[in-house]
Formats: sequence, structure tokens, C-alpha cells
Amino acid sequence: MRSGSLASGRRLFWKSAGIAAVAAPAFAAILSASQSQTQSPAASSSKFEVASIRLGCASGDSGGRGQTKSGGGDEGRSPDRLNVCGTLRLFIAIAYIEFADGRTRPPDARIPALSGGPSWINSDRYQINAKAEGPQSQGTMRGPMLRALLEDRFKLKIHRETKEVPVYALTVAKGGLKLQRVETCTPVDHTNRPPPPEPGQEPPKSSGFCDSLFFGNKGMNRTLDMHAMSMKEFAQSLGVLDRPVIDKTGISGMFDFHLEFAPDERTPNFLPLPDSDPAGTAGATPAGSGPSIFTAMQQLGLRLEPAKGPDEFLVIDHVEKPSEN
Repeated sequence: MRSGSLASGRRLFWKSAGIAAVAAPAFAAILSASQSQTQSPAASSSKFEVASIRLGCASGDSGGRGQTKSGGGDEGRSPDRLNVCGTLRLFIAIAYIEFADGRTRPPDARIPALSGGPSWINSDRYQINAKAEGPQSQGTMRGPMLRALLEDRFKLKIHRETKEVPVYALTVAKGGLKLQRVETCTPVDHTNRPPPPEPGQEPPKSSGFCDSLFFGNKGMNRTLDMHAMSMKEFAQSLGVLDRPVIDKTGISGMFDFHLEFAPDERTPNFLPLPDSDPAGTAGATPAGSGPSIFTAMQQLGLRLEPAKGPDEFLVIDHVEKPSEN
């Protein structure tokens, strides 16, 4: 039996969270729009006893230590405290998507893109230190309770809508699939996930965990290792691409996936960030020696074909900078 996902967080929602324009990825018209506010039904009852929010992270916390699945820096876990640092966009991803109902989202659930809001939600980093009245699960604190805090202190109002947008359809290439099925895997406790590989170390080729994902570097090329995923979950996890991916293979079962590719404009999440490129070459495509991700996909017996399809969005209607306390 399997459950959950280790570190998928498809599309790195993250596509407009400040990771190289990573999240406004995105389904010729709006298919439907639910204009009701996406306010937490538990917001009135699931609140922190006290909470402080201040601009800037704790000294020495780069956001990379003790990362959550959503990438938020976490200074340690306590049954009644939440201590995290990141951008508001990242907090929205954690509270409204990853732990929306107090538990980790289903691994095959679509991850909506985020649209709207001022530019500072992608750049300003906030330290949140909050204490609950008594012990709470990590899912409750990172979901309903964090959501209530954002709605209170940032005056955040959000609604969901679905649009038809450009996508990639994942299909089987000529010659057939070149992957073997995974029969068993180890379920993961998503509130106590195994740590990611140390910097500079390649991820294990087979983690054994259900639905797990690791990013890595190999020279100028990038690697993705995904373990015990269904085709639908694999498609959901391809957040490195400039469009959402929809599974059209019709294949069931779990598989291990390994991709090595040279980043280009179609994998914007892996292009250099302007503020991390002192030589001023951020506009140039890194010269990797590997194939494009499309060619790498064909080596697995898969294809990515341009298409149109539905995608869900979280739309920010209103937000304000919080006053520090």
C-alpha cells in the first residue's frame, strides 16, 4: 500500500513563487469560476493563541534548512509551535494547497497556480513564530491555522477558478514505454519526512519511498529522480516545465523515473535567477551538455505534446503587508 508524496509539490507552485518566475504556470475560455472566497471553514475555531510576524528571516536561516515539502524553512518542530520563514506566496502554497484540510494533499491532486497580488508577495520574506493553546498536528498548524493567520494578519482574500490554458499532454512515444513497474514502496509520514540529500550529493537512484521526488545537478545539467509514482503523479510533478502537464498515457501502476537534461527556456525553474548571477549572464541559457527535457522524456518511452486543457488557479483578491509585532 502507498500513501502521500515525499516531495512532489508539482509545478513547484513555486512557479511564480520567485523561483525563476516559477508559478504562474499555469486550462479558449473560462470553463468555470467559483467566485466564493476560499476562506478556511475552520478559520474561526483553529487559531494560534499568539503569533508574531516580522520581515526578514532569523540569522543564518536561508530557508533551506529543515525544508517542508513546499520548500519553507522550518526552525524545528514542536507539537504546539510553528516557526517558518519564507515569502507570502510560499505560505499560501503551504496553507491553501499542501495542508489545505489539515493533511497532506492527495498525491494525484492538481496543484493550482497562483495569480494576482503585488510583487512583494514573491520577494519579501517573513518570519512567522506562532504558538497554539495546546498540542496540534503539523498538518493542522500548517493548514487551517496558518490559513487563518494569513487571512487575519495579511488580510488575505482568495478565490479559485478554472481556465483553459496551454498544457503539455504526456503520451507514450513510438516504440512503447521503456520503464518497469514498481510493485511495492514504503509509505511516508509527511509530517516527519526523511531529509533531502546533502548539498553536492546525488539523490539515491531508488529511495524506496512512495511517490518521492529529488532534484539534482550534474555539471550544467539538471536531474530529476522520481520514485514509485503513477503516470498521473509523474505528470503533476513536472513543475520544471513552462506549462502544466496532463497525463494522457492511459497507463496504470507505479514507476521509477530518472531524467537528466540541459535547462532551457522551456524549463524556466532551472534558469539562473538575476540576483544570483553576478556576471550578468542571467538572460543567457546555461550551456548544458545533455539533451532537452523533451528528448530525455523520449528516452523513457514518453512524449510531451503541446495541447490545451483545464488548469485551476488560486486568485488573490486582496492582501496587505502585516504590521510587525
